[in-house]
Amino acid sequence: MTESFQKSQFLLRRSIFFKLFLFFLITAFVLVVVIRGFFFLGIDRNHTFKADLFKNLTRYSQQLVNEVGAPPDQERANALAKELGVQFRVNSPKQSWATDQSLPPVTALRIEQTFSDAGAQVGQFRRHPFVIVERQDTQYIIFFLHRPFGELPAWSFALLAGLVAFVIGGSYFAVRRLIRPVYLLNKGVREIAQGHFDHQVPVASSDEFGELSTSFNEMAKQVREMVQSRDRLLLDVSHELRSPLTRMKVAAEFIENAPAKEKIQQEVYELETMVTEILESERLKSQVGSLTLAETELVALVQEVIKAYTDHDPGVQLTSSPERLLLALDHQRVRIALRNLLENALKFSRSKFGPIQVRIAESTNTVLISIQDFGLGIPLEDQVRIFEPFYRVDPSRTRHTGGYGLGLSLVKKIMVAHSGEVRVASEIGSGSTFTLSFPIKNREV
Repeated sequence: MTESFQKSQFLLRRSIFFKLFLFFLITAFVLVVVIRGFFFLGIDRNHTFKADLFKNLTRYSQQLVNEVGAPPDQERANALAKELGVQFRVNSPKQSWATDQSLPPVTALRIEQTFSDAGAQVGQFRRHPFVIVERQDTQYIIFFLHRPFGELPAWSFALLAGLVAFVIGGSYFAVRRLIRPVYLLNKGVREIAQGHFDHQVPVASSDEFGELSTSFNEMAKQVREMVQSRDRLLLDVSHELRSPLTRMKVAAEFIENAPAKEKIQQEVYELETMVTEILESERLKSQVGSLTLAETELVALVQEVIKAYTDHDPGVQLTSSPERLLLALDHQRVRIALRNLLENALKFSRSKFGPIQVRIAESTNTVLISIQDFGLGIPLEDQVRIFEPFYRVDPSRTRHTGGYGLGLSLVKKIMVAHSGEVRVASEIGSGSTFTLSFPIKNREV
């Protein structure tokens, strides 16, 4: 639970939507404080305003006293209290009463201003103004009370909470709608990064976000055209190379010089492998070259591929696997993927650390094939790019390292075509582990 909470906190800190929404809430709070402060300084602390207010209240209070009468009429006072929303307390030697028994006694009141000419005193009790008017031996205290919160009906608090929730919720959805293009652009970037160059971001507005979405779609279109042009060029060149390669293989057979013949055959083989991998990659993209799925005994297929490399130093060993594992696969394409990974592992592994380790494991949702070598490892910055076409960790094209950077790219395309994936875990100095992950649904043919 703690880990989940920390993860959610991390996402909130990274969320521009959350930051923008929080910014609006803080802005609203600051505005309330500023406005309240303005009224506090401009009204509560404005002595001229208070003096004028108290003077007017004194004149009004004298009129109310005249209506209550002398001696005071309690029934009339109660009627005025009900009609005008003011309250009376009357003190005299003969009588003492109040229109509301919760009114404070005169001893609890603090006088702020005295109007001698009118025989009145003014002050505030708990921010409610009051006026004391003296008539002969009778003291009239008029309270101008706001309705206490306790007297408000219960539904008013629910209404207030509902209004606050409505305002905050409305702000939430308004901000979310406003920055929705950011989510769509982020999704578009992920789609493009995964090679889905046909993806287009919806353009729902004509503001800056709309312009950005339009520019993004235009960029994706240009990238798609560039990739398609590159692929068409590679495909055309690869087709054209087929015939010269065949003639070179035939011509090499007539060379009597054994070292020269072997060297030419090796070069022709490498070039032919590159052409084959390019053509195979392109076939996987087309409907004609789509997978031919059949129920395949995966353990037997892996053992068969491993057997072909028993004489290669440092060797290949199947360390763990189920007895049988049936999956719906294109066994020829999976064979190519396994062969490419094993050849890479044999090429870079070090003999003193033992043979390549191959493991087959089955989980709830996937079947995993891991191939572990004991080479020098792959730098972290290169691990995210090794599945790109023509990318090599070692940029040199020496015979010792060999390859053209197409093998791993083809492995990835084969796994994607099977709705699976290929992952790499590597540590410098310790070697690398490539893992093929097949979804368990491939059991169904």
